[in-house]
Amino acid sequence: MEHQYTSTEIKERFDEVSGKTLGQIDEEKNNGRDFERTIENPKITGIAGDVIEHSILGYGSDTKQEADIEIDGKQVEVKTTGLTGELGNPESYKAKERITITNISPHKLVKETFETSALWNKLENTLLVYYLYDSKKPVKAAEYANFPYLGYQLHEFPEADLKTIMNDWKIIQDFCLAQDVIDKKNEAQAKAYSAAKKSMMYLETAPGWKNGPRFALKQSYVTSIIKEHFTNQNVDEENNISSYAELDAFLSENSKRYQSRRVGEIAKELGISSSSKALASKLIKHILEPNTGDDEVGIVEKSGMVIKARTMYSDGRKKEDCKFFTLDFDEFRDADGDVTETEAYRYFDNNQFIFPIFKKDGNAKMQDDSFVGFKRFSFSEEYLEEYLKPVLQQIQDLVANHKFEVTPRLNKAGNPIMNEEKDTQQETNNLPKARYNNFFLRGTSSDSTHKPLELNGYYIYNQQIWLKGQELLKLLDDVEYI
Repeated sequence: MEHQYTSTEIKERFDEVSGKTLGQIDEEKNNGRDFERTIENPKITGIAGDVIEHSILGYGSDTKQEADIEIDGKQVEVKTTGLTGELGNPESYKAKERITITNISPHKLVKETFETSALWNKLENTLLVYYLYDSKKPVKAAEYANFPYLGYQLHEFPEADLKTIMNDWKIIQDFCLAQDVIDKKNEAQAKAYSAAKKSMMYLETAPGWKNGPRFALKQSYVTSIIKEHFTNQNVDEENNISSYAELDAFLSENSKRYQSRRVGEIAKELGISSSSKALASKLIKHILEPNTGDDEVGIVEKSGMVIKARTMYSDGRKKEDCKFFTLDFDEFRDADGDVTETEAYRYFDNNQFIFPIFKKDGNAKMQDDSFVGFKRFSFSEEYLEEYLKPVLQQIQDLVANHKFEVTPRLNKAGNPIMNEEKDTQQETNNLPKARYNNFFLRGTSSDSTHKPLELNGYYIYNQQIWLKGQELLKLLDDVEYI
């Protein structure tokens, strides 16, 4: 190994740049060579990692599948990753994105054990280096110079997490082993791969099968590592769930005590307000992690499971539309950007959704609703390609090409429609609507006059991606109760 260090040397190198920005580090240690490259290449990628490798560790970048450096005789992979949040407020820190690890090479993967795999070679000992992505909007490479370095850690995976990662890796290995001809990638394989990768808890892969996917740590899992490091939150290591098959079995066994019972009764038992909108998520968290305190990170948070309560109406009322994700329009300002690489698309593509189902009889109050059971669901790539991708492309066209507009809402007589409580005029916009799409946008606000989002010169409510209630019901009808 060419790049060898002791842990003491690593500490000295990183302590020396504490409190500095990436630009200051590059200027002081490398004569500003890395950010100089951004003058001719404003969209260059990986500039933060380059600064860490060149200026602090003192070696050139490479793309080998072996680990990057050696520390105290151990091979160590270096990963530089951005955090979002407020500088100086560790409680607010979250992973900006997933951490990509290594290519998936099918011919090699089928011959490996996990212990000899390229993935584990990269992950066994990891030097995680953090900087604050101190901007609410995407920036060009040169502006990374203003981002502060936050710290580093020599990370080793807890045994419980390692078991889950090993199971995730084996899902992809089993898929590769099941293919007769993995050189000639076809649509059938792509569809099978899409279904297989949905079972991974802490790992994900991207892009699709035919485009040469790579292993990555999920953004939610990276956030759990960050929280543990910066806030000393404990990680729940008592939970032995390491796959979704185990999760289903666990949920099935432990949810039986709540089935057919009323919300008020369950809430009283758990010490939760029955009027709380968080009842569903607290219920499933209690079932999954009965011994995990508020200051601990458990499987729900680490795996990125999304919990969405659904209510069935016995009197045939229309099923409620479901709100999922708050959109960041800055992701769509590049007219040539790939919308499948946005956080909005990845949210639906990589997360598992747990639906606690409740039943309402007539006009009964919420506390009289009865708990039916749980359904676990993930969106197929085919469904997202057909119904979500076109909506995101429409948003991209409106934002990037400055086509977004807001107009007054008028009645049939052509007169303005007013908000009675505030005596303000109602408005509409040309964002995707439920009338034409399964996925659509809808704004929310606590006050009709509070419009905090500025988009192309207009002020509007924060916008969420919703799915039609009837469409979600149709999708869930094909899923058995756990």
